[in-house]
Amino acid sequence: MKKLSNFKTILYISLAFHIFAAIFSTGFQHFDEHFQIYEFLNFKLGNIPSSNLPWEFREQIRPWFQVFTYFGVYKALGVVGINSPFFFAFVIRFLTSLFGLFALTRLIPLLKIWIPEKKYQIMTWGFLNLSWFVPYIQTRTNSESFGISFFLWGMSVFILSLENKKDYVKAGLFSGLLFGLSYLSRSQMAFVVAFLWFWGLFIKRGSAKMLISCAFTIIVGIGLGVLFDYWGYGNWTFSTWHYFRTNFLEGVITTVKQYPWWWYFRLAFNRGIPPVSLPLIIATVWGWWKYRKHPLTWATLPLFAFHCYVGHKELRYIFPVIVLIPIYFGFFLRDYSQKVEELYKKKSVRFLWKFVLTVNFLFLLVATFRAANPSVDFYKFIWNNKDIKEITVHGENPYTMLGLPLEFYKKKELKIMMSDTYPVKGYTFFNKGRFVKEMEKHSQCELIYLTYPKWILKFNIGNWISRSRVWSLYKCL
Repeated sequence: MKKLSNFKTILYISLAFHIFAAIFSTGFQHFDEHFQIYEFLNFKLGNIPSSNLPWEFREQIRPWFQVFTYFGVYKALGVVGINSPFFFAFVIRFLTSLFGLFALTRLIPLLKIWIPEKKYQIMTWGFLNLSWFVPYIQTRTNSESFGISFFLWGMSVFILSLENKKDYVKAGLFSGLLFGLSYLSRSQMAFVVAFLWFWGLFIKRGSAKMLISCAFTIIVGIGLGVLFDYWGYGNWTFSTWHYFRTNFLEGVITTVKQYPWWWYFRLAFNRGIPPVSLPLIIATVWGWWKYRKHPLTWATLPLFAFHCYVGHKELRYIFPVIVLIPIYFGFFLRDYSQKVEELYKKKSVRFLWKFVLTVNFLFLLVATFRAANPSVDFYKFIWNNKDIKEITVHGENPYTMLGLPLEFYKKKELKIMMSDTYPVKGYTFFNKGRFVKEMEKHSQCELIYLTYPKWILKFNIGNWISRSRVWSLYKCL
């Protein structure tokens, strides 16, 4: 196999993983990715009433820029006769993923400035693209991933202009616009944008023309956000203010589960897979101290500190930090290159390094080819089966989550009937695995859908299926 010897080779491999992730990583990583993107879009398409939307719509705290962008994509697909919500979801995953990869390529000139040795430039570029979580994060259509891409592009333009000392006004205007769009995607990106700008002012002592022009278009971007919000809500409003009002002044954020300040270290360690996450965490904490005047530190540490301070914590909130931490690992290896090379001569160290790379590769495959939420596969099965016009549901309605109707993937003519008895004639849905075993007693019923491949039923070791949350659909005569 050809070695990862240059930037292009790594880029092509990364491109393949990004494309595969767009194809196979279906569904949503978090409920907000669906209800505050797809269902908001569904409302603007006139398919559902606003009463179907989560409380964020009523309080007007959700910015509409990203939904507006996807609205344009949906309409463009409609012009050529494509109205499948599943194909649309694939298209926006594909576009979002490629945009994320494009944004990563904007960092190549910065890596060449920050890391003089080509060997470590390429190594860091490999970490940045092929850490197992990167393609997965960049394929998500949530606000965090969307905002990250705009920020990375803007950061590249901003820093390169300051380093090269040219095109101050042009670069300032363009980077500011990108920063503004990053903020419109996710309001918390304001921390990342603001502190990078402060780095340019206090540490880099950049050109006044550059900083002022950048600040000007950031403000313009914020102003555009008001227009997008008007388009979404139908009245003049400022979603960032309402986000601050509801969560911090009215204390809504304190009504959900709270965690201690160090919880993100635990989350990152566990969910990042310890053989991979531990060296990345160590390198990042080291980098924040060693490179405390570096623009990466000024951009990432304030956002991380803010979310450590806020009691409610979710890993997606620090995605902008997570995507960039492989660079700190590259810094660490470069700064301690002599010691690292000496250690690598030891057989045990080489084995450990290869073990970590193998674990990373395996989870890269899993994250790329596994559905983010398998429920969408069920919705697609129902959508494509024209004979299914009514489903009897035993248990929870599959088209309801968190008490909210999930309508985007639902056929308009589909009727849902709730029942405590089974089996009944027609199509019956179950949300628990124990019913799979029970339904085997009814010969008039055929299993036509299962969350897992049907052959896995042969490996029901310890009766794990009965204890699992398994969706199944039966056709009974």
